[in-house]
Amino acid sequence: MLPKMKAVIMTKPGDPEVLTYTEVDMPRIEHPTDVLVKIKAAGVNPGDCQNRKFGTPSYAAGEGKQGFSILGMDGVGVVEAVGTDITHIKSGDEVWYYDGGYADKHGSYAQYKVVNGHYLSPKPKSINYVTAAALPVVALTAWEAVVDRANVQPGDFVLVHGGAGGLGHISIQLVLNRGGHVATTVTGTAKEKLVRALGAEVLIDYKKEDVKQALINWTSKDGADVVLDYVGHENFANSIDLVASYGTLINTVVSDWPNGNNLVAEYKNLSIKFVNIGLPQVSGNHEFRLRQTQVLKEISRLVDAGQLQVHLDRVFPLQQVAEAQRSLEAGEVIGRVVIEM
Repeated sequence: MLPKMKAVIMTKPGDPEVLTYTEVDMPRIEHPTDVLVKIKAAGVNPGDCQNRKFGTPSYAAGEGKQGFSILGMDGVGVVEAVGTDITHIKSGDEVWYYDGGYADKHGSYAQYKVVNGHYLSPKPKSINYVTAAALPVVALTAWEAVVDRANVQPGDFVLVHGGAGGLGHISIQLVLNRGGHVATTVTGTAKEKLVRALGAEVLIDYKKEDVKQALINWTSKDGADVVLDYVGHENFANSIDLVASYGTLINTVVSDWPNGNNLVAEYKNLSIKFVNIGLPQVSGNHEFRLRQTQVLKEISRLVDAGQLQVHLDRVFPLQQVAEAQRSLEAGEVIGRVVIEM
């Protein structure tokens, strides 16, 4: 009989009520590249909520197959055991990762997880497990948006939608680290305080102000050089008109293509790009996954150098994953939410 562990599982998609705290078989090393990690903490991400709502667990029959899914796309912990092909990691190492949490591969809402050792990298030394767990998904997404897609350059004017959110507050720091200028849409005193402390130059209350005019006043152009859309849906269409001519719009949220605004995009010679950090996992692209692991190493370096910090809003115990997701979906969170094992 396999040893057991505590985990939060789902056997069907739906509301947070489908998440069940229970006991399941503990994973074990089965391949030479496997590494067993004792999870200390895991992030709670919008993607986890999406997978809970729409994901379908694998019900494949056969030895070792279980009819449930464990969500949780990222995590941080301590190495318990290492496969024979992994030489750069040893038992006792503190690591973090972006791995699993989709229907066909269990994630991090559990006490233990097996990860391919090539996708593990050292956690930042200067922060604890819980704080570190708030970073992998948002840091990877923000990096791909700011660095890989937008290629923000010194002097660029960048609008960050939702600057006090998980992605937004990390992106503000990455833009500033690259010499860019930041404006952000934000409402509420607590959120304003956070983004101002991070270095945002212009705060735009989108409920009271004309965002377009605020950008024109700030940049003396017809918009921002780069617009980072972390809200999506109708905000994606509205954002096209906020980008300056020859500028770039980055979207990270599944959104309908706007009707009519594509003419504006063409007229202004805009570049419109998308970020989906889950693609390498879903498509099994080893090269891209190694690239993401390298990015996590760079994020760790920035954290330890004092150049990047994460705002941790709430911490829940493992058995309260459902409540953690509810708080995230309700928009109650400033910064990040984490599960502690």
